[in-house]
Amino acid sequence: MFTTKNLFKIAGKHFLIALGFISIASIAVFFIAGQISKISDNAAKDRQVAADLSERTSLLSNLKYESELIGNNDDTIRHAFIPSNNILAFVSILESLALKNGVTQSFHFSSPSPSTGETAFPYSMIIYQNTISSNVPTFINYLKDFEKLPYFTKIDSINISAASTADWRTSAMISFGATVAAQTAQ
Repeated sequence: MFTTKNLFKIAGKHFLIALGFISIASIAVFFIAGQISKISDNAAKDRQVAADLSERTSLLSNLKYESELIGNNDDTIRHAFIPSNNILAFVSILESLALKNGVTQSFHFSSPSPSTGETAFPYSMIIYQNTISSNVPTFINYLKDFEKLPYFTKIDSINISAASTADWRTSAMISFGATVAAQTAQ
C-alpha cells in the first residue's frame, strides 16, 4: 500500500541515492578540476621553458654569428691595448707618425688611471698632451694617420695657437689632449 511511511521511505531512498550521486560527482569534479589545474600549470611552465629555450637559442646563434665575425681578430684587439708599464711602442709609433708628416712634436704622459668598472680584462687610461709645430693642412694629414693607429686612443681636446695674428693656418702651435687605453700590468 501506499502510505505516508512508504512515501517517506521511497523518497528518502531516492534522496540518499541522489545525495550519493551528487557526492560522487562533486568529488569527481574537484578531483578532475585539480588535475586540470595541474595540467594547465605544467603546460604554462612548459610554454615558459620553451620560450626561454627559444630565446637562449636565438642568443647563442647571435653569439655564434658575432664570434664568426670577430674570427681571429681577437689577437688584434688584444694588441690594441698597450701595456701600462711600457708605452715605448706607442711613443715610437707617434714619433714615426710625426716624421712621416714632417712635424715636430713633444709629449707629456700622465700616470695610468685604472678603469672604474669591473671587467674581465683589466685596463687603465693614460692621458697625454702632444704639442706639434705645424700648419693646419699638415696637421690634418697627421690626424688622418693618427686615426688609423692600431690602438684604442681618442683626442679629447685640440688647441691651435698662431705665431702671428695674420694667418693661423700657415704656422701654428697645435696642442691636443688625448687618452689611450692600456692593459693594466699585473
